[in-house]
Amino acid sequence: MVKTDHDEKVRRRQRQLYYRAKEDPELRFTALYGLMLWQPWMEVALDRVLSNTGARTPGVDGVTKDDLRTPQARQTLLDSLRTELAEGTYQPQPVRRVYIPKANGKQRPLGIPTIRDRVVQAMVKGLLEPIFEASFEDCSYGFRPNRGCWDALAEIGQYLKRPSNYEWVVEGDIRDCFGSIDHKVLLKQIRRRVKDRRVLRLVWLMLRAGVLEELQLYSTEVGTPQGGIVSPLLANIYMHQLDEWAAAHSHRLTQSARQWRRSRGEATIRLTRYADDFVIAVKGTREQAEAIKAEVAEYLRTVMRMELSLEKTRITNRSEGVVFLGIQIQYEGSWTSRDAQGQRRGNVYYLPAPEAVKRYKAKVGELTSTATYNFKDVEVVRALNRFIIGWGNYYRYANSARLFDELEHWTWHRLFQWLKRRHQMPARAAFERFYVPFDVPINKHPSRQDRRIGAWDDEGNFLAIWPPSYIPIRYWKYRGNRIPQVFADEADDRPSPEPPDYEIEVLVVTQDPRSTAEYRNRREIVRERDRYRCQRCGKYAPGMLGHVHHKDGDPTNDDLDNLELLCAQCHKATEGFGRRRK
Repeated sequence: MVKTDHDEKVRRRQRQLYYRAKEDPELRFTALYGLMLWQPWMEVALDRVLSNTGARTPGVDGVTKDDLRTPQARQTLLDSLRTELAEGTYQPQPVRRVYIPKANGKQRPLGIPTIRDRVVQAMVKGLLEPIFEASFEDCSYGFRPNRGCWDALAEIGQYLKRPSNYEWVVEGDIRDCFGSIDHKVLLKQIRRRVKDRRVLRLVWLMLRAGVLEELQLYSTEVGTPQGGIVSPLLANIYMHQLDEWAAAHSHRLTQSARQWRRSRGEATIRLTRYADDFVIAVKGTREQAEAIKAEVAEYLRTVMRMELSLEKTRITNRSEGVVFLGIQIQYEGSWTSRDAQGQRRGNVYYLPAPEAVKRYKAKVGELTSTATYNFKDVEVVRALNRFIIGWGNYYRYANSARLFDELEHWTWHRLFQWLKRRHQMPARAAFERFYVPFDVPINKHPSRQDRRIGAWDDEGNFLAIWPPSYIPIRYWKYRGNRIPQVFADEADDRPSPEPPDYEIEVLVVTQDPRSTAEYRNRREIVRERDRYRCQRCGKYAPGMLGHVHHKDGDPTNDDLDNLELLCAQCHKATEGFGRRRK
């Protein structure tokens, strides 16, 4: 989606909301509904809805993005929405329910709202997201900007290895999380930051819109329909209660406070949550982990009105491996290396879970089964390549090199057997026809020095299977509190607001320039440019061992030519720590 002037105006308003919510955690916003009637806000919401591929799928009214191609159709839609919202007559239509298969063989219900309802949901999300992003805990990673699955996985690995050494893990599983969200409890959480009754009423109408399935209308007394634009944000607002429980229990304690609690025989915990999936790392005994599991189950039942699946919630030791988001996080201690205290060192490895490998083989087996004999060879190869690249791009951040090699040979053998059976050819003839030497270009690119299996397309080009081993392994680094906040990326360049078309108080918030993304990016560029070596003595100075120094002594001059990397000793000698500067 191409950014326009309206995008910048909307982002400026969202930054104002974010800074106001960040400065005062107890502030309740009272004048938000006017943004819903602001033309740039509505147009940006419509652009985001239509740029989504899901806009081709109609709701109960049968309208798709193809019906809104002309500017007249777009403006007519926005004018009707503005009139209904201003007069308070807007009523969302029921969502159309469809089912999509899950990895475990079951089906997940998916709600498809109409285009006009998606636009309103996008506007509501634009209002609520900057406000609640200011108060969300760092342990939450699902459906949040600039955060992803591997950030959550890296955090868990950080807790399991030294020096944290959390030995036990509670793998949480909430029974029908999205379908059991209590609407009144959710509205209570939203009221903590939003006081505008019209916005609260709009959210309530969305939750109670109903579901249309096979011409039968069902009411929605609980839960949020999966598939709506605002549904992931509402789920995070609801699950934020669990994050607050963990923060009060351990996260907000200082290191000395946690050590004092452990000295009294109390366990400390670390929660990592991705949407409704969460794990709790426990530093203590297995009995203490069992007590934490029971405490979480009681909190979910009494406060959040949810039920923890006790039979699916497992307690495992870090050496047994923890499965989370399709990755098995495995801690392995060293038998030879020990630290100064005589304790064994160890490391954390990320491996594709056995269930993920089974799904890979099942999908490849499905594409190379007898049911695909009526497809062309190149169509099957293209489908295999799309799946292999998509699957491999997720697991490339794990320790997957050996597994990729194994899957490569298994996939080649599977495709070769399919080609041989489909064309009813002996093995030697099939080998000569479908394997090509390395000097033949494949996929319109020069080949590596190996023989490749594939098929010829109608233009005479050879389309080869893409080996998983060709996908480069890139280990994901733990970012922690270095994850940039999307609404604070331009904190140093907040323009003065234009005369507002709505009721909103403009609040100027001062911020430390060292906390901005630009400040951190410049220093990371200097570290990579200087190859993490001191420019005075040549000593290797990675991470916190290196200091970015201003050559002219002016801390405000952040030109790259004025910055250099120094080790701690050279930086101390240059800056003259310990004596008065002249």
